[in-house]
Amino acid sequence: MRIPATLLLLTGFFSRLFAQDSSTVNLGMVLKQVSANHPTAKQAALLPKQGEAYLRYARGGFDPKVFFTQREKTFKTENYYNETSAGISIPTWYGVDLKAGYEKNDGIYLSPDMKTPEKGLSYAGVDIPLLRNMITDTRRTGVRQAQLFKEQSEAMREQMLNELAQQVILDYAGWYFTWQEKDICRQALALLNERMFAIRSEYRAGSKSAADTIETSAQLGTFNMLYRDASVREYKTRLMLSAHLWDENENPVVIKDGVIPDYTGLDFLDSMLKAFPDTLVSNSIQNLQPNLQIMDLYVQKNNLEMRLKRQAMLPEINLKYRALSPGYFDFPAGSSVRMNSTFGMGFSSSLFLRKERGEFELSRIAWQESGLKLKQKTRETAQKTLGLYQEALTYAGLSRDYTAISGQYRLLYENEKTRFTAGDATVFMVNMRETRWIETRLKLNEYRQKQVQSATRYLEMAGVIGRIF
Repeated sequence: MRIPATLLLLTGFFSRLFAQDSSTVNLGMVLKQVSANHPTAKQAALLPKQGEAYLRYARGGFDPKVFFTQREKTFKTENYYNETSAGISIPTWYGVDLKAGYEKNDGIYLSPDMKTPEKGLSYAGVDIPLLRNMITDTRRTGVRQAQLFKEQSEAMREQMLNELAQQVILDYAGWYFTWQEKDICRQALALLNERMFAIRSEYRAGSKSAADTIETSAQLGTFNMLYRDASVREYKTRLMLSAHLWDENENPVVIKDGVIPDYTGLDFLDSMLKAFPDTLVSNSIQNLQPNLQIMDLYVQKNNLEMRLKRQAMLPEINLKYRALSPGYFDFPAGSSVRMNSTFGMGFSSSLFLRKERGEFELSRIAWQESGLKLKQKTRETAQKTLGLYQEALTYAGLSRDYTAISGQYRLLYENEKTRFTAGDATVFMVNMRETRWIETRLKLNEYRQKQVQSATRYLEMAGVIGRIF
């Protein structure tokens, strides 16, 4: 699933937005900038290329090879020897090597077995392993492991993007909700300053007591401290988010004071929770979670290594056959294979196989150990994702409840303020109603932040949050 592109639309140039003192920025803009310029995002993009290069390197073991050698010795006008050899070797996937070549040797001191006809000698043949290296060998195992490494590189890329996306979203949410807290306190201070001005005017006129001004002044001081505390935390969270921001020239970007965060973009978490419910994730967690995919591919790699070590315990029996022809590959029809050929067989084996059996046992233990780790990690991940999913749903419910409660306290505050204007309520009651209303707004803001945090961590644990890039 991909997040709709509308969530990532920019409303202006990113660098210009963050350079201004009064602008609005949303999560989509931040993610767009991070995806394009963040060093970790660029590093993640290199991993698939690394996997491709490693696979190309492993496949190089099956590249045909051509060769040419010439040796000669002349002393006191005598031709001691002149040896010329050229050919090609073609490895195949099944362990059989095809070989063809041409030799032309002469000289008075040439070894008899090296002599060739006047036109030279051409040959074509095969090298065949019969036991060891017949099922698999180092080259084939290397290619299979490189294919796994390529898949692993893609899973590692997804994991890096998952972790990066989670951190960016959490830091953006931290900035957004601390900014909201700061704004709630700012609004409360504005209301209190208006009321303080009115009460002081009435006190001077004699209609209000000194206790009313003291009561309101204490309330004003309380909210002023809350505002200052929220301002410090908003500044810190803004700097934390700025640490993820870079421009196209790899220069750090800092979000200026006065830039306003918008909720747009955070609301996609609800859509993703519906697209990836706990039942889907629990049933296919290993296919979704990149970290588990990496571990599974590691298990498969250990299995290939174990199979290679098992092959090493077999005796090594190699057959070599070459069909010969005078000149350049002129094989006459009906010629005797035995009369115009060379044949060889080699056998070797350790008597006790202690080294081979030890290596096989170590590889088998490594394979079993990695499999057991994968099982345990899969279960732990599944349990954590289920817990985070329920946590996100719980905080979503608490947010809805506190939205209603906050609305009710606002009605009480507005009603008390109307009564106070009419002279039927005290400053104490107005301040108390206002305090409860502000407290519920701050609590609602806290639960909404916890909801976003739980949803983000759940989607990261499920392995899908990185798909927003």
